[in-house]
Parts: sequence; structure tokens; C-alpha cells
Amino acid sequence: MLGQRDILLHLVGLMEEYKIPYLLTGSFAVSYYGFPRATHDIDFVVEIHLAEKSNILKLLQRLGPGFDYDEKLVVKAIESFRQFAVFHFDTGIKVDFWIRKPGEFERNKFKRSRIIKIGNKHIAAVSAEDLILTKLVWCKQIRSERHLRDCVGIIKTQQKQLDRKYLKLWAKKLRVVEFLAEVKESDYSGY
Repeated sequence: MLGQRDILLHLVGLMEEYKIPYLLTGSFAVSYYGFPRATHDIDFVVEIHLAEKSNILKLLQRLGPGFDYDEKLVVKAIESFRQFAVFHFDTGIKVDFWIRKPGEFERNKFKRSRIIKIGNKHIAAVSAEDLILTKLVWCKQIRSERHLRDCVGIIKTQQKQLDRKYLKLWAKKLRVVEFLAEVKESDYSGY
């Protein structure tokens, strides 16, 4: 039976084969940079344009039995820079593919990506700073204690490695300065 890590590695291999630029994000990235947390999903940001939709559709067809997705929703997600999901019913794992939106911050995520190692595979992941900023932007829309807790864990774990100048600059540009101050001053146990 496939596990979450097996599915992650399988997908990364296929994205590399089909030359689809990707970043691992979400709970896997949070667990790598901060405090681990259990989840039944895998999140990727993918850079794909409508003209290249056949690549992602071919990749999805190669996933194998047990995986389910809606091809129309995939195309719609690419057209509207949204997200689509793939489900693996045997394990209950959901894989979210977030289409990279236009804009400087979103482009920066790919320029500033980090290579992390999971198993024997090198995987492109969102940087710790961009993961924090993304979660704070989501909190600006709908406050989430889980996202704030994730940010606290990343900041506490990555203290010396964080590019604080970049965080401060982009917190201002993204209008999340108050959230950044809140998580920098927070005690993890207080959430």
C-alpha cells in the first residue's frame, strides 16, 4: 500500500519527467522548516500555462489506479490561477496543486526555492520566508490559528537562517506587518 511519502516522491518524479516547475509547500514544508504536524494532504505550487496544459494532463493520466481527479476542473484551475485536487482513495490522501499566480511575490517563490531531501530524492521546496509570508497573507483573508502556529514554529526553528530583511520588506508589501509582528513575539505554547 502506498504511503504519503511514496505518493509525494511519485508525483515529484512525474513533474520532473514532464518538466513542470513545482515547489513543495504546505504541511510537508512546514514540518521541514518548523514544528512537525500530521496531515493527510500534499501541497504543490506548479508553474503551468494554459498552452502547456497537456503536460499536466499526461502526468495525471500516468498516476495509476486509485487516483482520481476531474480533468475539467484541472483546466479551469489553470485558466483562473486557482487550485485543483487529486485524491488517492485507498489512503485518503489529497494532493493540492496550486497554479502559480502572476505577480512578483509568486515569481520570487520559484526564484528563491530551496532544495530539500526527502528519502533519497532532492525536492524543490518553497523557502521558509516565503512559506511564512504566504501563510500570513491567508491569515489576512481568514485568520487561522493553525497557520499562525506554523509561522511561529518556522520562526523559532529557523531563527538564525531566516532572511529577516526579506521578511520585513515583503510583509510590508503584502500588508501583513501586524501578523508578522504577532508571530515573531508569540510563544508557541500560547496558541
